[in-house]
Amino acid sequence: MRRRFVAGLFLLALLMVAAVCVYAFWPRFSQSEPGIAIQPAGDVPADVMADVREAAAGFSRLADDAGVPLAHGVTLFVAPTQEDYERVLTQQFSHSEEEAAKISAISGGWTGGKQGKTALNGAAGVMQDRSDRMSTTAHELFHQLQYDLSHGNDAAEQALFWLEEGSADYVGALVAEQCGGKSLHKWEQDTMFDLRRAQETVNAKELVHCSPQRRMQLMEKKYHSYQLADAMVICLVQKQAKGTELAAIVRYFRALADTRSGEEAFSQAFGMTHAQFLQEFQQWYVQERHLPFAAHVIARSGVSAALAADVKTQAAAVQPMLAGMYGQRLCGRYDLILAADAADFIQAIAENCAVTQDKARELASGSLWIQDGSTIIVQAGELGDGKQRIFSVGALCARLLETQVADKREESVAWLDRGIIYLAGIRALEQAGQGRYADYRRGWQQAVRRAGAVPSLEQLLTADGMREASESYGDDIVNELAEFAADELMTRFGWSSYRAYLQQVRRLGSEREAFREVYGRDTAAYARELELARTSRR
Repeated sequence: MRRRFVAGLFLLALLMVAAVCVYAFWPRFSQSEPGIAIQPAGDVPADVMADVREAAAGFSRLADDAGVPLAHGVTLFVAPTQEDYERVLTQQFSHSEEEAAKISAISGGWTGGKQGKTALNGAAGVMQDRSDRMSTTAHELFHQLQYDLSHGNDAAEQALFWLEEGSADYVGALVAEQCGGKSLHKWEQDTMFDLRRAQETVNAKELVHCSPQRRMQLMEKKYHSYQLADAMVICLVQKQAKGTELAAIVRYFRALADTRSGEEAFSQAFGMTHAQFLQEFQQWYVQERHLPFAAHVIARSGVSAALAADVKTQAAAVQPMLAGMYGQRLCGRYDLILAADAADFIQAIAENCAVTQDKARELASGSLWIQDGSTIIVQAGELGDGKQRIFSVGALCARLLETQVADKREESVAWLDRGIIYLAGIRALEQAGQGRYADYRRGWQQAVRRAGAVPSLEQLLTADGMREASESYGDDIVNELAEFAADELMTRFGWSSYRAYLQQVRRLGSEREAFREVYGRDTAAYARELELARTSRR
């Protein structure tokens, strides 16, 4: 079953949330006529239905090409709201209202192999954009195929839970890619991106044999069970000869038809013991989690090779400085896509983030870069000036590192988020011999003290507040005030306090609570102190 996954593109700040997944258990059923019948369970938007139909067709092509078409008919219910989804769960799957409410709160879909029925939760995050809708649809349909191949043993407690769910996500990613959604490569990198940010995860051994009750427990977002299952499948398919990955997974589920032992079926399918794989996976996983930062810079048409090379050089050059500032290094692989100009920036967002042109235009508005997991898209037309390039790359990498340290969620302190990464950009300039930090500091101090009117720091707590203030007061003064406020805080409490702040954000899930915890005052009190400092030193 597809986990619920709330995924978002984010503009400077990460908005991505983790996911959970569910699968229904059914005894073997009487075979019906093959085919996928898609049925709306409410007023489903036309684009959602179109994406589900495209994904279902894509899944059928993939299964046919693999020589394993669905042997039974499937009715795929598409519920536009959570209430509709709950109604499908009670009417079509015979769940109680209480059970349906619990399932709907944590799942993006539900599959019953015995009944040949699948339901999609249109209100879940995994159904919010085109690519995710396609991968979710294919994920659920692959559970139906797992049932066929294994003669109903796929979800038995003796089977391998991680392979059941991880392979469904893998197939979902394959179908999404083939249908023009996000690439398999991005799915792989984003999986590791999520796990590096995870505050805690289950141990791989906990995902081997799971009772229905334990599965429900593992669906809690904090465990990142399904991302870990995905990582295990990524590791597994990397061990297969190119082009044979899906065939090996199919062999596993076929082997389950003759044996209920997941370990025995695994050995037959992959030519190694399950215990051996777990040991090799653990070594691979530790290496991947701590992989040093690596940027794959992709220059779109109109972006010079020299500019792309310089961006790559600058990104590498700031890493030691950032490690010193934050007390840890940035890890992982990232795709850094350079767009030629404003129009190309919009197009690059639409293509690489699988969003509509309108959404891409919205995300691009007023932005130098946007981040979607492990993918960063930059408006390179704004990086022609060498100093701007150094500053921007330093700030961008600081943002990535902050995202890795603390997955910021609710109750933001936007002025601090922006101010700190801008200070990192200034440090990058100083490191490159482009001026002294102290001189830049005098510049923003003078600017905010001479300004006749500036926004209140409390107005700058949210991204919306920052945008509104920029429209009223201008970008320059808003950015200078954020730098002023962040620098004053670091001067008073030291950079070690900010590292402690990020750890508290990670623990508490709230930037404002973390601020109170570390700095001994709330943001309103600090705003008053800063205004006094601004107006008293002329």
